[in-house]
Amino acid sequence: MFAHKKVLSLALGIGSLAAWSLAVGCDGKGHGAGEPSPAPAANEGARDFVRYAPGTAPLGFIKIETVTESAAGTSVSLPARVSFDEDHTQRVASPIDGRATAVLVKIGDKVRVGQPLILLSSPNVGQLQADAQKADSDLAVAQKAIERAHKLQSDGAIAEKDVAQAEADFRKATTDRGRATMQLKALGITASDPSISVALRARVPGVVVDRNVLLGQEVRADQATPLMTISSLDTLWVLADVYEQDLGLVELDAPVNVYVPAYPADAFPGKITNIGEVVDPTTRTVKVRCVVANADHRLKPEMFARVKVQSKPGHKVIQVPSKAILNDGEKFYVIVAQEGITFRIRRVSVGPDVEGQSRILSGLTPGEKIVTDGAIFMRREIESQ
Repeated sequence: MFAHKKVLSLALGIGSLAAWSLAVGCDGKGHGAGEPSPAPAANEGARDFVRYAPGTAPLGFIKIETVTESAAGTSVSLPARVSFDEDHTQRVASPIDGRATAVLVKIGDKVRVGQPLILLSSPNVGQLQADAQKADSDLAVAQKAIERAHKLQSDGAIAEKDVAQAEADFRKATTDRGRATMQLKALGITASDPSISVALRARVPGVVVDRNVLLGQEVRADQATPLMTISSLDTLWVLADVYEQDLGLVELDAPVNVYVPAYPADAFPGKITNIGEVVDPTTRTVKVRCVVANADHRLKPEMFARVKVQSKPGHKVIQVPSKAILNDGEKFYVIVAQEGITFRIRRVSVGPDVEGQSRILSGLTPGEKIVTDGAIFMRREIESQ
């Protein structure tokens, strides 16, 4: 955002660029697009400069604008991605090795809690049932043994070590029975169930959004890929990246508006529900999670998005026209107009391009003047010397 715009006509000729004096000095490591870099130290970000040479033919018009910063009512746009609401998503996995004997749903089907999704056949089911029956038998024996031991103890007719052993056997039998029961419960069967088929069931209501199992396919309990993914798409998460210097803009439960390229004129309201605890060391950003209502299912997971956050009064930001930003493939620069009609190329750190405006994260201060129109042409002419 700029004030005091003016147009400066430079008497520089394309055929007379040899009259420009050029000094070159390059700084260190670069940063990728959209990645912030450390704020340049004094003169570190200044790479090249060119001074006006009198008596040359007209070059044309460039535009110089004064850098300003905005405070009250500034909206900051954050790059984001639409994601599943993980609180209402199930990634179906098998608790046992087996083979899919039936796949009961397909992608796009709506399912309810408890609905069977996949039937598995596994010889391990019979072994688990046998283990559960043995655990029941062992517990019954241990129960009788400890009752007898306690009776004999009251009569003084048994050694204390034998009582302790009976109690230990009872505790072990109880633990074994509990483990066997839980294993069968996870499969949805009992120790007396005659079937060796296991039904994998839906644990959340929603839509089948992904399926990675085929009829007759062998499945393993330790495989990394879910057999199926079910999610309620009525709400979605939007995961945004906020630069660390902008963390003061975001607060839990603060309202936001989400925009996606598919519906550029529509704003999807949401709110911030989580602010990450760790700064990404590469991008210097923090993940912010927003929850957005999606009753009409217009938003789709994995859509690119941007999240607009209203800044607090007093939080100042610098934005410049994106056409003023020069990029050599690794680093970002602007051309700064200085006294004596001298122009210097300075390295800056920028945020993403949003609607023709780029956030300046470091490298410029309010009151400085930069070239907007004609910046690309000036860079080419400077580098040709």
